[in-house]
Order: sequence, then C-alpha cells, then structure tokens
Amino acid sequence: MLSMALLSACEKMVVSEDGGSGGKGGSKGNVVLRVSQFEQKPFDAPTRGDVNDYCTKLCFHIYDAEGTRIEYVNQKQETEGFGTASFSLPEGHYTLVVVGHSGSTNPSFSANEKVSISGKDLGDTFWCCEQLEVGADEIEKNLVLHRIVSLLQFVPIDTKPQNMNQMIITYKGSRGTFSGLTGFGTTNVKQTVELNLTRNESQYEFYMIPPAQESTISVTMDTKYVETNGRIHALTGKTIENIPVKRNCVTICRGALFDNDSSTKSVFITVSIDENWDETISWLF
Repeated sequence: MLSMALLSACEKMVVSEDGGSGGKGGSKGNVVLRVSQFEQKPFDAPTRGDVNDYCTKLCFHIYDAEGTRIEYVNQKQETEGFGTASFSLPEGHYTLVVVGHSGSTNPSFSANEKVSISGKDLGDTFWCCEQLEVGADEIEKNLVLHRIVSLLQFVPIDTKPQNMNQMIITYKGSRGTFSGLTGFGTTNVKQTVELNLTRNESQYEFYMIPPAQESTISVTMDTKYVETNGRIHALTGKTIENIPVKRNCVTICRGALFDNDSSTKSVFITVSIDENWDETISWLF
C-alpha cells in the first residue's frame, strides 16, 4: 500500500507497506476517523464501494504538538473497514494528515511535512489536514478529502507526425511533491513527463500539483519516433507559455501542437462546473 518515510530531526524512519501503529478500521479507540466526502462528492455512508470510486490507498498520519509522528494507519482496498481508522490517544493536541491516491509506488513523508509521490505514479490525488483536540470524551470525525491536483489536457487541431510514438513534456514546477499542511506543491524544478503513444490518441494529458490555488506554467512538448532498436528520431518541438493551472481543475489546451512554433498568445478562460472537477479551463494557443 503506502510505504512512507518519515524524517525526524535525527533519523529516517521507514513505514511498512500497509498496517501501521494505530488501530485498524474494525478496532475502536477514543478517536475514530472516517473518510466521508471527496471534494464536493458527499457519501450517504462510508461504504467500501464509495471510497473505492476515488482511490485505492489511504494513509492516516498523526503528529503530536512537537511535530513528531506518533501513530499511523496505512490502508488499501482489501483492508477491512477501508476508509475508517481508529486510534487510542492521550489527551492533547494533534495534527492529522491523510492522503488518498491510487499509485503503485509509495509516498514518503519528511520532517518539514513534505509529502512525495513518484511522478510516474501521480494521478488523481486527495488530501486533508486536520487539527485534533483530544480530551476526556471520544472523538468521531468525518473527514473531507480535497483533490489537490490539476489535470492538463492538450488537444491538437493539426495532424500528428505519421511515425510519432513518443512525447516528452517538460516544465518547471512541482509534480508529485507537496506540503502535508497545505496540500500545495513545494518544488520548482524541471519535471519530465514521458508519454509512450499509439496511433489512437486524440489528446495528451498529465497531472501536476500546483504551488497555489491558481498558477501558470510553461510547457515544452517534443515528439519523437523511437525505432524498435532504440534509435530515436526527433520530429517536432513546441513551447506553450503561461498556461493557467488551478487545483481541482482541468485545463484543456487546444491549438497546433505539431507546427514547431512557440506560442505566447493570450489566455481565454471559460468556466463550467463539473460534478467531479471544480472547473474546466479552456486555453487556446
């Protein structure tokens, strides 16, 4: 499931594939946490099927007032009570960080609350951070997990090169690394997305985690023909600047992708509400 790495001030701790130090979904503690809503999609009850519609893995991390991780539960679809976790905690103040995703590799947590998911594994990703005050009474808390990714889709209006079977997309920003406290991206480095293609694609897409609620990125898209013997032939190159990205939104970019010209055209945005995503941003270049 989610293999975690927590860096304290003096050591690195590796978290197991699944399970954890806290109670599982079926064991009752004095703090019960239940994933009851993903963004704007409420559930009538936290059933396995509802949770599975959005992610296959959940990780609950609890930190004390000094920022030390003291309890955790890692879950996957097969976990009994998937979506519900319970803990037995002394009275005090705690911070809870929850991540839900469907990647095959494991995120890691570090001392500065940085969470990292492998870029190759980044897909639809959900997160929440809650403050817990544990007293004499038991706590039952319903959690709302927020989508923290932006999905960029590129729709060409021109004809693709005949032999194209690979696209390399590069941009500067954050892809799978974010703050566990805010859910926003925390890196500003060159990212590379490699898409291996067939002849059937009508659009090209990737996920990223924006550094703020609204931001912009510039993207370079290089197409190639890769022979079976590994020989690579460069075909086209395109740089598209100032693309708007927003958390929980899809940005659809339409234009001539394969003309070898860079684009710095104005931004045209149309907004529509979707039941799964907050907005759709249309961008012409």
